[in-house]
Amino acid sequence: MKYIAVVPDGAADKPIEELGGKTPLEAADTPNIDALAKGGILGRVKTVPKGFIPASDIANLSLLGYEPQKYYSGRGPLEAANIGVELGEDDLAFRCNLVTNAQGKLFDYSAGHIRDKEAKILIDHLNKELGSEELEFFFGTSYRNLALFKNSKHLKLDKTKCFAPHDIIGKNISKHLPSGKNSNILREIMEASASVLGEDEVNKVRIDLEENPANMIWLWSGGPKAKMPLFRSLFDLSGAVISAVDLIKGIGKIIGLDVLEVEGANGYYDTNYAGKAQAAIEALQSLDFVFVHIEATDEAGHNQDLRMKIACLERIDKLVIGKIIKALEGQDYRILVTPDHPTPLAYRTHTSEPVPFLISGSDVKPGDFSSYSEKSAQTSSLYFDNGTDLIRYFLQKS
Repeated sequence: MKYIAVVPDGAADKPIEELGGKTPLEAADTPNIDALAKGGILGRVKTVPKGFIPASDIANLSLLGYEPQKYYSGRGPLEAANIGVELGEDDLAFRCNLVTNAQGKLFDYSAGHIRDKEAKILIDHLNKELGSEELEFFFGTSYRNLALFKNSKHLKLDKTKCFAPHDIIGKNISKHLPSGKNSNILREIMEASASVLGEDEVNKVRIDLEENPANMIWLWSGGPKAKMPLFRSLFDLSGAVISAVDLIKGIGKIIGLDVLEVEGANGYYDTNYAGKAQAAIEALQSLDFVFVHIEATDEAGHNQDLRMKIACLERIDKLVIGKIIKALEGQDYRILVTPDHPTPLAYRTHTSEPVPFLISGSDVKPGDFSSYSEKSAQTSSLYFDNGTDLIRYFLQKS
């Protein structure tokens, strides 16, 4: 049996007046997903445990079978694992966004989805001006970078209250800076970065081109080295992850899954959808399980881009799911389609409501469903209050 999980990040949403009360999932033309729904079962799952902020790291850990209550250590350490930053026992790694500060407000959490080449120049500049034996910056991908605090576990900076930048778009920066014990260390670095980056030639060019400048860094979700058991030891299956973001790839490396690189996969609207599908198909020739993560729908939610959220869903249906199920026709396989969390366009950020899931394929007795959507899933009696229970059910390990 082959198992495929396809995760359109943040795809779940609320009814939208502009769509006549439909959600993007209902409005999108998704014939392949709907065909799976007709031949499979729908349900709902709560991927974010009570007491946790709804975030992709929490939700995807749950979907992969790892209880955040036991294993979550912050987003920084997970991303560090992918970009090859080895954390010592007393080190702390923080996610470091390149953001746009406009008149004291968080205008853009991604600095216009800054290009990799520009971002690397800025990270190098930060290391030159602000780096030290205790602090080093590492380039990741685009606006998603890393700050490593060496031998600083005793400062308990990972206990500092920090806001995710995509949660405070348009809000006053001064009211959302890190707070708590020793938080001044993080605030001073963030404030100093504004002086360094504001004068960088990269940003002067971006302004001339009417692009959002990366004129500040935002530190958040820090923690110590992540430690988790191997996926194979939990489920007795080999597997791989396919994603454009360091977070998912970092989780994959930590839990011993193959991390497959796909040329042109960039975590945005124009990612290489077909390339991800092809990588999954090839991986399943030798592996049991593949986890295909697509960030584009989440980015559309954060950007409040209704047109692109629908377009990305349709691309996932045609170029990812359609291609995979065609290649596996006649074989024994199960496919799971589920968002990790909702990213409603109205809110521009994540929420923690249960998300709709779809399971179809071999040995799945069809329910009475005609399409895949939030509304359709609500008619199902199948519900999991813990994301880790869903994957066990999907993998037939419960």
